Amino acid sequence: MDRLGGHEASPGSSPAFLTPTLVGELDVINAGKLSDTVAHEPASGHRHLLLHLAGVTYCGAGSLHTLHGMRPAASHVGGSPALTAASTCIREALDRTGMRGLLPFTR
Repeated sequence: MDRLGGHEASPGSSPAFLTPTLVGELDVINAGKLSDTVAHEPASGHRHLLLHLAGVTYCGAGSLHTLHGMRPAASHVGGSPALTAASTCIREALDRTGMRGLLPFTR
């Protein structure tokens, strides 16, 4: 069962930016699916990943490591990942794992 929804770019945004809005559980399986999706985006011109995670209801530590692992891939094509919003469970997981500074927030 797919427990994570929403992988769409923001309408009217720059083609260099992909802003997926994620809703539901961000577990290892869904983080892997997101990673696979994002891996193909640089070929489409999307170098910068702006993750909107306010609707995420569960986040495992492994999922955060997967998100952090997107940094080298984005950096390789001159891009970067950042968080635009995060739910309480995402913020708590970032604090628990000491990864808050590794996945920066942007406005």
